[in-house]
Amino acid sequence: MTDNPVDPHSGRLAHTNGPSGHPDGAPVEEIDGRALAIGSLADPTVHLSLVVPTYNESANIGRLLRSLHEVLTGMGATFEIIVVDDDSPDRTWATAAEIARTHPEIRVLRRTGASGLATAVICGWAHARGSVLGAIDGDGQHPPEVVADLMAAMDVRTDVAVASRHVPGGGVSNWSAVRRLLSRGAQALGLLLLPGTVGRVTDPMSGFFLVRRDVVATADLDPVGYKILLEVLARGDVLRVVERPYVFLERKEGESKVSAGHYVGYLRHLMRLRIHPLRSRALMRYLLVTVVALVADAVTFLWIFDRQGWNLTRSAAIAGEAGILLTVALHDLWTFAGRAARSTLDRIRRLLGVQIALGTLLAGRLLVINVLVNWFGLGPLTAFCIALAAITPVSHLLGSRLTWRRITA
Repeated sequence: MTDNPVDPHSGRLAHTNGPSGHPDGAPVEEIDGRALAIGSLADPTVHLSLVVPTYNESANIGRLLRSLHEVLTGMGATFEIIVVDDDSPDRTWATAAEIARTHPEIRVLRRTGASGLATAVICGWAHARGSVLGAIDGDGQHPPEVVADLMAAMDVRTDVAVASRHVPGGGVSNWSAVRRLLSRGAQALGLLLLPGTVGRVTDPMSGFFLVRRDVVATADLDPVGYKILLEVLARGDVLRVVERPYVFLERKEGESKVSAGHYVGYLRHLMRLRIHPLRSRALMRYLLVTVVALVADAVTFLWIFDRQGWNLTRSAAIAGEAGILLTVALHDLWTFAGRAARSTLDRIRRLLGVQIALGTLLAGRLLVINVLVNWFGLGPLTAFCIALAAITPVSHLLGSRLTWRRITA
């Protein structure tokens, strides 16, 4: 922990007499809004760095920090609590600094030139020293005692521990039907756009979780809006996720900051994450597998239809099935090697899921082939090639999204 704040312009330590001008006030580290990388090296004397992003939470921050400090002290682990305040007009940073004066494990960062919950968390992680990083809201709606459950879940095999409202024992307190509907709708939208990311947890919009430093230290984190967990799951090197229940509490003081703009930001974030794989090294393997599967599909059709003399529909159906099975196998063994299902039963379940999901697309392809042949008078080979080019790539790419799941137990 530094004894003086950071000069936001030079990046060097600057001296201050405290947040409110008193010589006995706790120091506030003043930083600008520049994005900083999360270092890979941790301080061996600090196990947990828990970041509390805040804006206009002076009425809640004192109670929360004292409770967190009590819980973490009772656990016996070494820790630091980092408050990242976006230069609140109500001087939340100053209130937090008064608490830090008597609790040396608390650090206060006053951020200027930037705002946003997700970026505030990343900013805190960039300044953190612990081997385990975490996030908890500053409004008191996340119960501090659940941090102990999350820490207990962070064994040597766990990369991310998430506090969830949607597992047994979790829930919300007094949410309106509209808010519940919006929350579930946002989750459903996430499942539609990012099934491989959102589908890994029951509460992808949770802002209460822990993550190992090495999982995010090399990740290109660039969140939009306020849901940092999505960013971690999509871009971090996350293999194993566990969830622990919690009940979302009502605010004791202040007003909720959830607005329509937050949902717009959430949608923007989903869209950015959806196109993120286009920049990943796995993309070339992903597309190459699709090309190989298409070639195998076409060769199988030609061999069965032209060489063996089977009828058009049966030949196309068998060829389509061969392409699907080859896609699944190559993605497991090559594209997503190391992230495949863990047991034979898992593989069987995934394969059955593919057959159910892609059966409609395969049936659609057969329908297109027959329509082109019988209604438009095209030759069987021409009709097959048109249907193959129009429908099968979508089928294979969708199949890979439905079959590939990282370990989430």
